[in-house]
Amino acid sequence: MPPELRRAFVILALIVTGIAVVWATQFDSMPPAEFSIQNGTDPKTLDPHRATGQPESRILFGIFSGLLQMLPDGEPDPVTGLQPMSAQPAVAESYDVAEDKRTYTFHLRPDAVWSDGVPITSADFAWSWTRMLHPETACEYNFQLFSIPYAEQFNSGVVNVGDRCEVELFDRPNPDGTTEADTGEVSFQNFPRGTMLYGTLKEIRKPPEPEFGEDVEEQEREQALLDWQEMWVFVLDIAQTSESGDVDWDGPTTTQSFAINLNSPLAAPDTQRIHSVLVAFDKLGGMETPDPHTFVVHLKDPLPYFPSLTAYYPLFPVPRHCIEEFGMPMWTKAENIVSNGAYVVSLRRLRDRVRLTKNPKWFAADQTSIETIDCLSTEGQNTALNMYVTGQIDWVTDPPVALMETLRERDDFYSAPMLSVYFYRLNTTRKPLDDPRVRKAIALAIDRRQIVEQVTKAGQVPAFALVPPGIAGYESPPGFEPDIAEAKRLLTAAGYPGGRGLPKVSVLYNTSEAHRAIAEVIQQQLQNNLNIKVELQNMEWGTFLDKIAQLDYDIARSAWIGDYADPNTFLDLWVTDGAQNSTGWSNADFDRLLKEAASESDLDKRMELLAAAEAIWIDEMPVIPLYFYVSVNMVKPRVKGFFPSPQDLHPLHLLSIDPSERQSR
Repeated sequence: MPPELRRAFVILALIVTGIAVVWATQFDSMPPAEFSIQNGTDPKTLDPHRATGQPESRILFGIFSGLLQMLPDGEPDPVTGLQPMSAQPAVAESYDVAEDKRTYTFHLRPDAVWSDGVPITSADFAWSWTRMLHPETACEYNFQLFSIPYAEQFNSGVVNVGDRCEVELFDRPNPDGTTEADTGEVSFQNFPRGTMLYGTLKEIRKPPEPEFGEDVEEQEREQALLDWQEMWVFVLDIAQTSESGDVDWDGPTTTQSFAINLNSPLAAPDTQRIHSVLVAFDKLGGMETPDPHTFVVHLKDPLPYFPSLTAYYPLFPVPRHCIEEFGMPMWTKAENIVSNGAYVVSLRRLRDRVRLTKNPKWFAADQTSIETIDCLSTEGQNTALNMYVTGQIDWVTDPPVALMETLRERDDFYSAPMLSVYFYRLNTTRKPLDDPRVRKAIALAIDRRQIVEQVTKAGQVPAFALVPPGIAGYESPPGFEPDIAEAKRLLTAAGYPGGRGLPKVSVLYNTSEAHRAIAEVIQQQLQNNLNIKVELQNMEWGTFLDKIAQLDYDIARSAWIGDYADPNTFLDLWVTDGAQNSTGWSNADFDRLLKEAASESDLDKRMELLAAAEAIWIDEMPVIPLYFYVSVNMVKPRVKGFFPSPQDLHPLHLLSIDPSERQSR
């Protein structure tokens, strides 16, 4: 070990010895797992349809399996060391693609079962994807299925006269055997649903729309509109449904009326209380389940990356029987959760760990070597490194920035380019960030090279566009370079010469030493270059995510790892009202170009459309790109099967421990 690194470790050890002792003794009754990961913060959820971040995804990829899974494909790149990955069989042992690339037929393994032994069927995928899209689920990745007919309309909640619709009655079951109709209170379960009726929407009766004065607050206005919509009465011609769930759309019907609020002045004595009226997405042919082991998906567009989507956790199946028994969110508790991946959750302890245990019922359990894995809730970089040095952690995902240059020289340090971008999200609904001149001025005044050379120090590349380099067939439009003179000119044009009159803005970041260090540099740069006063706000992961989703911020630290190797995964985040947008930004031309690209079968033309969309994004700057990531991991030499990948994916079932070092840590 080099002398300077030895000294650094001694200093770190002295600083964090107390922390390490507390950590080691607080839970001394628990034997260590075979393998342990620094997983950062506590995962906010273990529900694949509700998760959004890396602390969740590392676990979800281990405990759930989709139709396909991302696995190594070919030899590593001799220059970067990156291991190519591709979507390969998982729950589906094979699939067929129609000539027009719009129909996929997945053939499920007949031996695939949930961790409790219940068979996995095609109906599980149809139900899970419907749940993922349901408005109440509020999945932030719902847009990934919008290419299925009626999926986007179903998610939006918009219905029109003549639509074939589903109606959910107000009778969801409660855990005690009663129903909502019995108690009059909304059940804690948000999907499974109550009794479902299907029919054609005949009429929507609406009371007069509320009128507002100029002094009415926006929040009050929105609530009044929601209350008004709950007074609507929906009249449908209800069709007959067979025991198997098939709807006879063309058979005899009965006319019935429904409302969310029976106090509506338009409700009749026989109007029934409901949760919602939605387009009948899962009954209109976008998904078919001709038998328990065949799942057919029809797409509106020929998406070249659709197989990779099915290998991403938001499209993983969830156990309907478990969710219906325990409801939301209780089904994800360690003692309740049922999964279908290489591992199962055997313990979950707040601010400590999630323990994973090998799932003997997984279809490829014979490929899984490590019996137990601890995903440790360790946010502190120095703490994690100290635990690594002392043998308590095998895989560090966030090494200390201060030691990065030295750590990069070690054989157990893994770093490689990846499809990911670090950026600052801007709330374009708040002044002064509603003005694109202000947004661009801030972007131009940030020196990214100082950040990557003096703060992150792991080989990150300054970002002046959105899409990372390295995607075959795609070239981003010209980005921008830092230009303080132009930034000052834009700020003056926006009415803030020399920064005068510009209100203080806040930068929100989740707890991390690296995020804080970056924010402090940017705070100083904006003060020095534009006289913009910046306040820093640090929040724990769950609250941080809530703030962003609610647009309750000025500027927020964010990042995105590509879900698949295509520019679309970075661009479609920013469509109008997209679940991942969370900036308030909207541009009709941007939306149009993405829709045109989705339906374009010519690859070169498709890439041109996507580049044109990115050019609009760069010009309006709703988000400030800072740098393109490199993966940064430290892994014990005793661990085998670890390799850098473009999306920093590391399938847990491919890892193993050198038999000669199994007892050493």
